[in-house]
Amino acid sequence: MKRVRARWIPVAAVGMAAAAAVTGAVWAHGSNAGPGEQTAAASAAQHDGKAGAAPVGLSGRVRVSRPVAPLQAPLVRPAERSFAGEGEWRVLAADSHGEPVVQGTMLRAGGSSSPVAIAWIRQSAARFELHPGYAQPGGTWSQPDMLPRESRSGLIATWNGGFLMGDSGGGFFLDGKQYGPLVPGVAAEVFHRDGSFTVGVWGRDVRMDSSVVGVRQQRQLMIDGGRIASTIDSLFTWGVTDGGATYVRRSGVGVTRAGDVVFALGPVMSPRSLATALQQAGAVRAMELDINISWPSFMAYDSSVDPTDPRPFKWGDYPRAAERYFSHSARDFVAVYARAAAAYGGCVDLTGAARPRPGQGAGYPLAC
Repeated sequence: MKRVRARWIPVAAVGMAAAAAVTGAVWAHGSNAGPGEQTAAASAAQHDGKAGAAPVGLSGRVRVSRPVAPLQAPLVRPAERSFAGEGEWRVLAADSHGEPVVQGTMLRAGGSSSPVAIAWIRQSAARFELHPGYAQPGGTWSQPDMLPRESRSGLIATWNGGFLMGDSGGGFFLDGKQYGPLVPGVAAEVFHRDGSFTVGVWGRDVRMDSSVVGVRQQRQLMIDGGRIASTIDSLFTWGVTDGGATYVRRSGVGVTRAGDVVFALGPVMSPRSLATALQQAGAVRAMELDINISWPSFMAYDSSVDPTDPRPFKWGDYPRAAERYFSHSARDFVAVYARAAAAYGGCVDLTGAARPRPGQGAGYPLAC
């Protein structure tokens, strides 16, 4: 890509119509955000024209050292949208080159009554780390069960782990230490020494070698070869739910044909809803992660104020605090870092102006 001299992109140049429409549609049913929490339906804006997207920080403008990459193509045609802006991507986090490494959109998928939050992460621009929980899997590990201040520089995203280990049907491996067996045929998140990440069937798509530093197994793939599993409507194949309900909060992660990463989270989803959302987002292999009200979460991070201590904001509908992994976590989780340090992200209001932080203003629909 041709390089250009660094330039400033003012907020006035950024169109906010799509973000505004999605914000109103997605969060009309209410928000669980409380003091100190942040949500992010309008965390970034879609740039006017065809050049792509410009991340917007609290300062209202972002230094861009090369042309920003385009956003992903919309997932839903305008005539087929069930709410304004459905399937349109926006920047959740960008690296110091202006690369939109984490992008987000919302979908109404597979009979879900509430919008599903989708995040897409460019594999080549990100580095993925597995972290243990102090209870699941428990014990002492090379990685901490939280993200201390000194490990937050370049942080762009985090997401939740999986079921209780006893319900996962597999094991957990991190830097040479293992909890439970790594079972052939079980779905797995796999983390490599070079920072790359994939999802696959253990023993078929992925296996142990010197490049593997982390493995988190759980049940079976929801999507394999781009197709939804034949057992998708067998409810208890996909975990024990609160009250035995079919539609609960669910999360899942997968990889696209190009190797990029997609994550889905929704508050009212069946296994089929989740699989459909991941498939629509482009996953060719995908697995379910944790379910029920307390566990799923996805956060992106805004380092425009302090690159060494980025502020988290929520993408999706869930009750957990955005700062969840800044404290000790009972369960395992994934942290994602930009390979080009000093990631940008931000919160803007519906006009493109900097949004006040929680406690700094009133009357706005999101605590972003």
